[in-house]
Amino acid sequence: MWSARGHDLDKLWGECIRDLPGFRPLPATERPEADSRAHDRLCLFDQALIWVMALNRAAGAGMRLEGLRLARDQFCALHILSGRVIETVSAIRLLVLSELAVPALQLARSVSEDVDMLLALLLRRKLAQQFVACHSADEANDFWRRHIAGGRAFRLVAEKLYAIGLDHSDQSEYGRWRREVLTLLGSAVHSSPLGQGERGRDAAWPANPVARDCLEFVTHRLHELCAWAHLIDIGLEEDLTMIAAVGAPEARLLGFSAGSRDILLDQMRWAMVGQGAAQTGTVEAGAAGATSGPGLFNAGRALH
Repeated sequence: MWSARGHDLDKLWGECIRDLPGFRPLPATERPEADSRAHDRLCLFDQALIWVMALNRAAGAGMRLEGLRLARDQFCALHILSGRVIETVSAIRLLVLSELAVPALQLARSVSEDVDMLLALLLRRKLAQQFVACHSADEANDFWRRHIAGGRAFRLVAEKLYAIGLDHSDQSEYGRWRREVLTLLGSAVHSSPLGQGERGRDAAWPANPVARDCLEFVTHRLHELCAWAHLIDIGLEEDLTMIAAVGAPEARLLGFSAGSRDILLDQMRWAMVGQGAAQTGTVEAGAAGATSGPGLFNAGRALH
């Protein structure tokens, strides 16, 4: 799909992932065939991160253009928040490959909240204006409490998704899964004696299930960001195409931002199918306590 759309994965990976601060390559393994699924998942994680980097670059260019459907303040908010997501996701990658899975889980919650916030600002132009107008820590905290905290941003997005036929309300299966995952991520943020005796066992990725699930959850949320941003009819696809047409100095990355939707959605579909198959095998083997739902995120069992 990359080559069919004229994108060069190797070059974009080298320009984006290879140049990340603190970049770490894949760890050497004596039996690469035994770790193929984990390595494939890391590849999907990297590609989702490349998409966010492309979106960030396009947002920066979009702020300088006229005639786009999204307002300048929305592009400014998109540029700010996607930049933060890039830094956080890059840190998660480094932590997981450095055998620091629990701090990576702590950052995963921040990524999830930023995805919800970013979508809410793309939906509401006035909300983006208020966000961009924050010039102090007090103003930013007040904006967060009024419009984002307590699931407000997600509910705003869920209402729009419901209007187009997707039930992601608190009472849906997705809503229940989401609450379970955020509870697990919260347990990683707040200190407790749970799981301390197990944390040193199989610490290295990909053997550590917490590390694997952390990467998969973040990948899933970035896939959702791509899917929902294109589903909620804000004109993003058209704007990205116009931005790419005039962005000659950064043509490769801007072109990917405009032509990557189907790639990310296909990866999201196959990732969910793969997780479902893996979960079925785990249940049949007699494992208990696994969560179910769209992300099949089971890190809590390993963490605790």
